[in-house]
Amino acid sequence: MTTEKQTLGQRLFINRDFGLLFWGRLVSQVGDGIHYLALTWLVLDLTGSGTALGTMLFASSIPMVLLAPFSGVLADVWDRKTIVVSMDIVRGLIILSLALIFKAGALNLPILYAATILSSLCGVLFGPAISATVPGLVKKEELVKANSLNSLSRAATQIVGPVAGAFLLGTTGYYGVFLINGTAFLLSAFSEMFIRFPKVVRDEKHIQSSAGQQFFGSFKEGFAFVWQNLGLRTIIFFAVALNFLFSPLLGVVFPYFGKEILLLEAQQYGTLQAMLPVGLLIGTALIGYLTKRYRKESLLSFGIMMQGGIVVLLGAFAMPSVYGNFGLPTMLTVMSSVLLGIGVFNVLVNVPFQVTLQETVPDHYRGRVFGLLDSMVQMLVPVSMAFSGVLVDYFSVTSLFAFAGIITICLGFAMAMSRNIKLLYVKEEAA
Repeated sequence: MTTEKQTLGQRLFINRDFGLLFWGRLVSQVGDGIHYLALTWLVLDLTGSGTALGTMLFASSIPMVLLAPFSGVLADVWDRKTIVVSMDIVRGLIILSLALIFKAGALNLPILYAATILSSLCGVLFGPAISATVPGLVKKEELVKANSLNSLSRAATQIVGPVAGAFLLGTTGYYGVFLINGTAFLLSAFSEMFIRFPKVVRDEKHIQSSAGQQFFGSFKEGFAFVWQNLGLRTIIFFAVALNFLFSPLLGVVFPYFGKEILLLEAQQYGTLQAMLPVGLLIGTALIGYLTKRYRKESLLSFGIMMQGGIVVLLGAFAMPSVYGNFGLPTMLTVMSSVLLGIGVFNVLVNVPFQVTLQETVPDHYRGRVFGLLDSMVQMLVPVSMAFSGVLVDYFSVTSLFAFAGIITICLGFAMAMSRNIKLLYVKEEAA
């Protein structure tokens, strides 16, 4: 009976250590979804100001923008298990403190700002350490399944988190939400304590150098590694460009189209948003089968071009002469299908991309590479968001969808034809 259970566990979660990591992340991600909803409503309750909410979200991005390049260095220099466990403990204690302060009636906006920035800082250190650890917990041929499970976890929590948050907020209030969320992070940390993290082999010269020399030397080497690897540099450039395009498209243009043009109610738009994680779930179910039949670089470029095509199609439906002739149920069906399709093809892009980085980057560089990637994406996202906010006031939604979709298709085609990326995959296969 025991053997059957172990076999079932391995079939579902690859192995014991990755299973513990999966459940720990799932618990904390659900807690994040609950906390984000509660934080949004609490800021609006305290201030009634959209500007205050935007400022809060901007403040939460500051640690990522400033420190992400260096967090990857720490993931390669410090013990990764210590980083992962301690960051979840600190986040749990921060949010439990919010529960106590709220119960005492002393919670205000400055305290929320401070707690949000500190919690975000923990996330900045946590992310690269986790991404760098996964390849050491599973076999090379299991990386696709491992990243698929991570994608499944993110998609599930994007659905469960807000729903659970709304339910808890209505039944337990802010105190209960903070209490449960803080406990979730501590449970995640407890699970991670039992993971057997792989030991990172470090260069002897780094071990013998001072802490400052070790840190800045590691950062310089990580940047040089990416810059000198032409294939890696090329694929990261494409990833950053795509994030620059799609973040404002889904974060600004799509909501503007729904609220200001189609005049959707909040409940209708909330139902639409749930279709994206549903698409991620479907893509997760398909990706393991597809990677066995098709090359990863083919799935990557195909997924990008398909997302671009879907956005161009949405641009056509956003023309007044088109959506004016359809009823609201038809437009809701179209927009739901668009988000569902983007979610499916997003998995076809993200999983092969993650696996490529994990397979081609040596373990002692992996934290730095993921940290640099995170920082480049996060630095450009606020810029693209602000830029798109200006564009929607001067250009039609149709033209913005069409332009972004066509550029995305061109990027996907360029990736498919890129000699540097092809050589990167050839080296990966040879290794």
